[in-house]
Amino acid sequence: MKKILKLSFYQFKNDIREFDTFFWSFVFPLILFMILVSIFGSPNELNISDFNVGIVYEKNINILSKSILSKTFDNMPMNKTEINDLNEAIDKLKHRELDAVLFIPKTLTLINDKNPQVDLYYVEGRSSSNISKDVINIFMDYVNIEMIKRVKNIKDDIEIEKVSISSLREEFSYKDFIFPGILMLSIMSVSFFNIPFNILFSREKGVNKRFLLIPINGASYFFAVVISSILMVLISSVFVVIESFFMKVSNKFFSIEFIVFYLYSLIVLFSIGLIFVSISRKLSTSMVLINILFQISMFLGGLYFPIFNIPWIIRWYVYINPVTYLVEGMRRLVGFNIAPFSDIWIYIVPTIWLIISILLFSLNYKKVLGYE
Repeated sequence: MKKILKLSFYQFKNDIREFDTFFWSFVFPLILFMILVSIFGSPNELNISDFNVGIVYEKNINILSKSILSKTFDNMPMNKTEINDLNEAIDKLKHRELDAVLFIPKTLTLINDKNPQVDLYYVEGRSSSNISKDVINIFMDYVNIEMIKRVKNIKDDIEIEKVSISSLREEFSYKDFIFPGILMLSIMSVSFFNIPFNILFSREKGVNKRFLLIPINGASYFFAVVISSILMVLISSVFVVIESFFMKVSNKFFSIEFIVFYLYSLIVLFSIGLIFVSISRKLSTSMVLINILFQISMFLGGLYFPIFNIPWIIRWYVYINPVTYLVEGMRRLVGFNIAPFSDIWIYIVPTIWLIISILLFSLNYKKVLGYE
């Protein structure tokens, strides 16, 4: 055991001396985390409560209709300004004084179950204007329900509660969403590259065969590579966690359940690295293949954004990719539920990959170490 630990220490020192290994394992996850949160997670980037909507009621509008609309718009989480003239409102929209304009005609009626016939003006391509349009559409659906109830005397069995926008923003935070993805990236960088490269390089150069002539055997070297790689992942993850404290990531992540699932993810992804070792022949060819699969698994694993609305021609890989289930499992432990599958699949699919990888590695053990 002492020989294995000593060999692991020297293997670790040898790995981190390489700039590529040091950068991709330790530095790149931190830089990517900071960049993504800066771009997509800035709390001041888009705040719905700062949006401005102009509401124009046509003269002589029905009093009942205006009453229903006014009551509904009071709950709209944006700044509302009632403007008398439509042209004036559209001019303000063009000059960015308003993000959207809602025109309510005096002949507001409800035909069957269609939405009220109103005009909504917005600027295509302007983020605040597009978001304002979507929010107004939601509230107009509610207006439609209210109109149906008033006209058709439908009993109100729905309990409606007001939820503040600030609460929603605290509940869904991009930095909380991306944190498990960055942790997964740190594991993938080592399991996809470090383990296969070390073992395949030693096999190709004939280093493994020399272990037959010395007290340290091939199995000891294999465990030393694995232990060294685990140490690299843990150090990388600690750096990411330290960075997350400065970014004020939710403390819900730091629980026993999350740590256990993190370790489960580490075991599964390390086993994926063994698959590459088991089926590869040449180092150069295998590293090209690994690079391709790494990029595909990373982007089609949902590490940085949801990926379940892409076409089926590529979505099939999302559902066989173990990374998809592992990062989703981390997120569900803290309340996110992004993927359209049940909790049981979070464990079934990665476990299948784990079993397959162990079987492949066991069957090809001698070839992996270069004994055959």
